[in-house]
Amino acid sequence: MRKILFILLLLMVSGFAHSQTDSSKLKDSLSVKDSVKAALDSTKFAKSDIDEIINYSAADSVVFELATNKMYLYNDAEVTYKDLKLNSGIIIVDRGTQILEAIGLTVDSAGISKVMQAPLMNQGKDKFEGSKLTYSFRSQRGTISMGYSDADVGYYFGEKIKKVLPDLLFIKNGLYTTSTDKVDPEYYFFSPKMKLIPNDKIIAQSVFLYIEGVPVFWIPFIVLPNKSGRSSGLIVPSYGNDNNYGIYIANAGYFWAINDYTDLAAKATLFSKGRYDFSSRFRYVKKYMYNGEFNAGYSLINKGEPKDVDKITSNQWIVSLNHNQKINPTTSLSGNLTFVSGKSYYDNSTNALPDLLRQNVVSNLTFSKFWEDSPLSFSANYYRDQNLQTGDLNERLPSVSFNVSETYPFRKDFASSEQKLYEYFSFSYSGSLLNNRTKVSSVNNGELVSNAGVVNRVGLNFTPTFKYFNVRPYFSYTELWYNKYITRSMNAADSVVNTNEVDAFKAVRYFNMGVSLNTKLIGIFTPKIFNVTGIKHTITPSVTYNFTPDFSDPKWGYYGTFNDVYGRTVKYSYYERGIFGSAPAGENQSVGFALGNLFEMKTRTNDTTENKFQLFNINAGLNYNFAADSLKWSELFTDFRTQIGGFLNFGGSASFNLYAFDDATERRVNKFLFSEKGKLFDLSTFNVNVSTSYNFGFSNSGEVRKEKDNSDSLKIEKPTYRSAFDEPSVNVPLSGSLNYNFSENRQNPKQIYKNSNVSASLNVSPTAKWRFSFTASYDLQNELLSAPYVTAYRDLGSWEINFNWYPIGVYRGFFFQVRIKAPQLQDLKFTRQTNSRGVY
Repeated sequence: MRKILFILLLLMVSGFAHSQTDSSKLKDSLSVKDSVKAALDSTKFAKSDIDEIINYSAADSVVFELATNKMYLYNDAEVTYKDLKLNSGIIIVDRGTQILEAIGLTVDSAGISKVMQAPLMNQGKDKFEGSKLTYSFRSQRGTISMGYSDADVGYYFGEKIKKVLPDLLFIKNGLYTTSTDKVDPEYYFFSPKMKLIPNDKIIAQSVFLYIEGVPVFWIPFIVLPNKSGRSSGLIVPSYGNDNNYGIYIANAGYFWAINDYTDLAAKATLFSKGRYDFSSRFRYVKKYMYNGEFNAGYSLINKGEPKDVDKITSNQWIVSLNHNQKINPTTSLSGNLTFVSGKSYYDNSTNALPDLLRQNVVSNLTFSKFWEDSPLSFSANYYRDQNLQTGDLNERLPSVSFNVSETYPFRKDFASSEQKLYEYFSFSYSGSLLNNRTKVSSVNNGELVSNAGVVNRVGLNFTPTFKYFNVRPYFSYTELWYNKYITRSMNAADSVVNTNEVDAFKAVRYFNMGVSLNTKLIGIFTPKIFNVTGIKHTITPSVTYNFTPDFSDPKWGYYGTFNDVYGRTVKYSYYERGIFGSAPAGENQSVGFALGNLFEMKTRTNDTTENKFQLFNINAGLNYNFAADSLKWSELFTDFRTQIGGFLNFGGSASFNLYAFDDATERRVNKFLFSEKGKLFDLSTFNVNVSTSYNFGFSNSGEVRKEKDNSDSLKIEKPTYRSAFDEPSVNVPLSGSLNYNFSENRQNPKQIYKNSNVSASLNVSPTAKWRFSFTASYDLQNELLSAPYVTAYRDLGSWEINFNWYPIGVYRGFFFQVRIKAPQLQDLKFTRQTNSRGVY
């Protein structure tokens, strides 16, 4: 018996060792001993390439066959070696050839053979499974029969999968798909020969695309991505026929993943009738620091012969930059710049409704900086507004501002509740430098005109607190700096007013001051009805006095006069063309009255829980100007808002005039309505808004299905089947909104303007795979339906359908697309779109 055990050790010890894994499994452990090295060297076996311990286990048995030098592991067998882990029903280890072989267990059930515990091998990030698997320890190569292996995106299946290198596999009669249904995939690419490079690409020859088991088309070869994220490659174009420019090949190009931080995409579109479009996009990103993209587009149209009456020639272009950068915790640079040749670029190159309806192109670029533990901040901004309809341009270059937020210079302890009177004094400062450049096609022959200036504003406040009320005196000082001013005079010869610009540095200084007083009154009562535990009414009255001198008085030196052709004196400001305006004309001594009303209610849900919510708000305000020579009272302004039941929002505003209206002059006169017509006021303006949103559904199971998150769109739910006698399942979630607006302007009772419209949106999912949405707006005043929009979405497992439709209007048309969900294969799609304008 001792001799037999010694021979067994000699045969097995050089290649295998067993580590104990589970008390329920058969355990064995073999290792090389110094005492048997000489005996091993004298054997005829080849030198082993195994340089680490092999761990193995089996739930049933481990059998050593001395005649063939093989070891058999039965039932839930497992072998681990370095980063390789193999699980299978049966594993056979050949000591002589150093080859591992795995097959599944065949089980007969009711006369039907079924394979259980199919081989499954994991090596690093690679995963392989099939009906039979072999692996050589010597060459570290393997072969799988009828095998599956996961790719970074999807998986591949082959009659035989052979691993010849760690980063290279060959597949015989293989298919590739992103479907998660391995038994019956919705689609797949089939090829008799496939070459797979992990984390790179799949190359196949003589490729058929099967959809639902039907071959759709054939191509001689294909290269598919086999990794997530970005990868360089060709951009697949689309083709079609355009009403105006003929047959086209659209958006053919190349995507270049330059490195982990940048990429570049370039595309071109060619038409058969004299049109060429080009576009490019460069993106860049560095985590936690900056990101952005640069886009450029160019369209050249040269349609027709030189002598044709309807010949079209145009050059259209667009350049845009989007940049966001966090330079440090207190400094940032961000903005969006767009420069475009005109509205025709959007009209000829896109079907996107927001771009087609665009009236202006606005650009902004801002550098901002603030100092920690300090009230100081700085910003520099570039702004550009291009009117696409008229071509007018408004540009601010530069716009620089420096600010000091409200500061209490004499306060030492901000946490203390007891402050000395002078510690309530505070000040603030803001300064801006602005150079505004404008171009109006109808003024100065469309030339660019600059207008620059500097504004400085200082605010002084005194904010003592008292027990029942708050008093806040304030003083505001403004100083403007200009590099030019104007003078006006009447030319008696031709009765023309001459305006002259004079270059000189000038400063304009003005101020205003005032004081405000406010308090708060609170009333609480308990109606003791239903579950209402209390209703709270908060009244916030305030009175504000404001004084501004008349800076048009000659003593200030900011206004001049001239006599018109009728000898009347006309007053004008020397700085009325200044970017920040001029000092205010006319004295103002006004008292403002405001009253705020807030109603709140508290209800009890149970002994420990109470709910508090607002019932409604009503506010009103009115001013009286002591310095005005007439119409001293301003209009009475009111606003209101409430929320009913947590789902209906109701709000609006109104203004009322206290003075009578003169039909002859169509103006308000200095006579009260009460004395003239016996009523307090006239309604001047009124608007109301009612809106609601809803989210519910219909279900006969007691629970409404929630909308599925598309972020994991590759997951496929297995179909469920019901008996013909079962009650049909109804589960339809609904969501949407409804909005009504009404406004009326009665400033001139003889010309009343009204506007009334209703808009609605609806989202419905009749099944788990279907989604529909509808939006529309209707002008009740003009009886017009505005921009209805319909979308439909169908989840087809690995595929999806998108349908968008504008049924009426200038931009009516539809868009229909069927495509694969997997982002790496979204160029595999079928698209149809049309509209009345002929844009491809």
